[in-house]
Amino acid sequence: MDGSAGIGRLPGIDDNRDRRYYAVTVRPQVFINLVPDHVILHRKFPLAPDRTPAECDWLYLPEVVDSGAATAESVELCHRVRAQAFDACERSRLAMDSRVYRDGGVLVPSEHHIGAFHEWVTAQPENGRA
Repeated sequence: MDGSAGIGRLPGIDDNRDRRYYAVTVRPQVFINLVPDHVILHRKFPLAPDRTPAECDWLYLPEVVDSGAATAESVELCHRVRAQAFDACERSRLAMDSRVYRDGGVLVPSEHHIGAFHEWVTAQPENGRA
């Protein structure tokens, strides 16, 4: 939150990967964020088209937890970023129940992974489109 160094890199993180962010999507509802000093596991629980609670777990090495190192700053930073992202998602969902979106919305090229996710979901047998 204040720009100070984190709690130390995870093993195997070299100078070229320090201060970088990686993300992995595990279909259909898990997102894993990899940062130099910890991992964040996000799980989404779709209940309705307009309701998807999310749970996030911050994973640190056992020795970091045992040492009592201050992890609150990294949790708070992620929480603020997620709150902004979730707010943007909620705002983009307004009127998505309109028939104009019946077959999906419009995505920009940088969101190709979202389009792939939509295609995967609609191709599932329980959705009647397989």
